[in-house]
Amino acid sequence: MYKNYDIVIIGGGVQGLSLAYNLAKNNFGSIAVIEKSYIGSGASSRNGEMLRSAFASKEWIQFFDISLLLWEKLSSELDFNVMYTRCGYIVLASTSDEFELCRTNLKTQQSFGIKTELLESKDVRKLIPSINPEMAAGGILQNNGGFARHDAVVWAYVRAARRLNVDIFPYTEVSGIQVESGTVKAVTTSKGKLGTNIVVNSAGGHAGDIAAMVGLSLPSHTYRLEMIVTEPLKPFLSPMLASLNTMSYMHLSTRGEFVGGAEIENLPPAKSLKSTLVATQAMAGKFIRLFPGLGNVRLMRQWGGIVDMAPDIAPILGPVKGVEGFILDCGWVYGFVGAPAAGELLAQYIVTGEMPPEIQPFNIERFEKGELIIDRSLVVPIDAEKDEAPA
Repeated sequence: MYKNYDIVIIGGGVQGLSLAYNLAKNNFGSIAVIEKSYIGSGASSRNGEMLRSAFASKEWIQFFDISLLLWEKLSSELDFNVMYTRCGYIVLASTSDEFELCRTNLKTQQSFGIKTELLESKDVRKLIPSINPEMAAGGILQNNGGFARHDAVVWAYVRAARRLNVDIFPYTEVSGIQVESGTVKAVTTSKGKLGTNIVVNSAGGHAGDIAAMVGLSLPSHTYRLEMIVTEPLKPFLSPMLASLNTMSYMHLSTRGEFVGGAEIENLPPAKSLKSTLVATQAMAGKFIRLFPGLGNVRLMRQWGGIVDMAPDIAPILGPVKGVEGFILDCGWVYGFVGAPAAGELLAQYIVTGEMPPEIQPFNIERFEKGELIIDRSLVVPIDAEKDEAPA
């Protein structure tokens, strides 16, 4: 560990690693990534792995479509197989209102060049014969949606960053950020003090704690989301599926395991990674509603991961007024999906000083201005009317 770095990135997940790799690729200078646990220990290795750009708002579509295109070539780019699989992605409607929402979203997606198609009920049942017909009112299909192996992605970014001489320090906790006259000067860690003029907060579910070190209160709260995995099954779900009605998402792994997660009603803020029986029961009930044939299937494992949710569920990206050199890369709920684009676009901003238009709307000032980014295609409830994260 050197005494000084041109930039210190706090958080060793896919967001921080993607940014470090892209900065190094652009010959930015000396780069350190600090992680208080093992690399990828946060949401980066605890997510649903599902990738799409078929959202409902201009901001989400334009940003995440850049990311989806980067995903398709990421294995080649990083010289490591991230197990990207293009299998299609269906956003499922189970009521007439949800179907009309899909119809509206389709027009928006196609106006920005997203290749999606509207599915009638019979189309969904043909693509997924095992689905409960009562839950299949229609939906949207994005054929180039896919998934990737989350731990492989972490390893790929680590190896690529290290080849470009990025210094990565696991099991190194940040205890303070020194700010003088409104400018970042240093970061204090459990292994020493690092002089730097740029600090990036990519701390995931702990982003609020890091922001507080410079006197900043983030408009977000930390929540635990959980996933379950079943025993391997005969293939019954070819595309990935996100259900607007049950607020759940799922796919089959390459080994035939059913992998899924679901929003839990009245979810309290939490930073614990401990999985719960309540979440297991709630998720299982939702999945059986969609696929009655799962009723007798055995669970193999379950896990929890924490995310930092903003009121509009959108990420918080870019600089902070009053604290020069402090940059936000947090507020991620769809952070795995957006990591390739966030790393590339934030690197462009840091290197050139010019903010790419695709990430400009996600600035922290939007909360003060009332310019929240509402996307109605998410499988997470949005409660932007309240000054708190959604339940």
